Amino acid sequence: MLASFGSCYRKPRGRLPSWTSAGFLIMTAEEILEDMGIRFLRTGHHHCRPGWIQLDCPWCGPDSQKYHLGWNLSSNYTHCWKCGGHFADLVLVELGMAKTKARALLKGLDIPEPTESPVSRNVVRIPSGLEPLPKAHREYLRGRGFNPKKIARLWQVQGIRIHSRLPWRIYIPITYRGEVVSWTTRTISAEVSQRYISASAEEEKMNHKSMLYGQDYCHHSIVVVEGPMDAWNVGPGACAMFGTAFTSAQVRRIAQHPYRYIVFDNTTDAQHRAEELALQLSASSGITEIINLDADDPGSATPKEIRLLRRATKL
Repeated sequence: MLASFGSCYRKPRGRLPSWTSAGFLIMTAEEILEDMGIRFLRTGHHHCRPGWIQLDCPWCGPDSQKYHLGWNLSSNYTHCWKCGGHFADLVLVELGMAKTKARALLKGLDIPEPTESPVSRNVVRIPSGLEPLPKAHREYLRGRGFNPKKIARLWQVQGIRIHSRLPWRIYIPITYRGEVVSWTTRTISAEVSQRYISASAEEEKMNHKSMLYGQDYCHHSIVVVEGPMDAWNVGPGACAMFGTAFTSAQVRRIAQHPYRYIVFDNTTDAQHRAEELALQLSASSGITEIINLDADDPGSATPKEIRLLRRATKL
């Protein structure tokens, strides 16, 4: 006898139902969550990108109704804006489903036909007010141990002084194969709590969280760090993920390099995220290692420690 999932029977919608090899009815991600009684937002809601649904993250926001966790309907991958990427089977288990049932359902996940085309991004909208690094910006960089001329020449950074949304910030372009596809900014003021402000979806050609900052300078070996200033201090061969939360696209980009070294901040949370990233990369051929520095983060490491790091990672 064929078994249904849970106690809910679903009448076929114009087609005969399909079944997994384990005897579970093949369902879409939305149907799985509905059957579990989980609240979520559908594609078309203003919080959802095309091809995604949003639900509360079971780790950092259960029952918060803030819907930080996105589920890509064309894959088994989810991403939380607070704690990063997770595989969908782990999400379902955390929500209360048995592991064997979660894996069986997701193995035969019913992928719906796309109902909305993704937004086409043909141009990058560069912030207004850009200029060569002003004196205040140069002094800020010197105070962080950087050579402003070297940083401007190698990483093409500029300064912003007057801007309605981005005043007194360093403009940091994000390039892919030599072309600027997005950007981020870093405040030079100690009184501003939001250190980084990045391009919105309407202002970038490629989603910056699908990119690795500095990958154009990476070859066989790659040192994965959190922020652009960490990459500046390590030098060419380092790439930044714009924080410790990572996306599946970033994991795939890192996996393109046979020698991968993860160098995150020396905080408990950052090291935990480094272990999660290393675990996902272990499924790809190549070598993945986590390196801990004596400094609090790569951006504040001494020149001597950076030389030892570059030597150890073959940069």
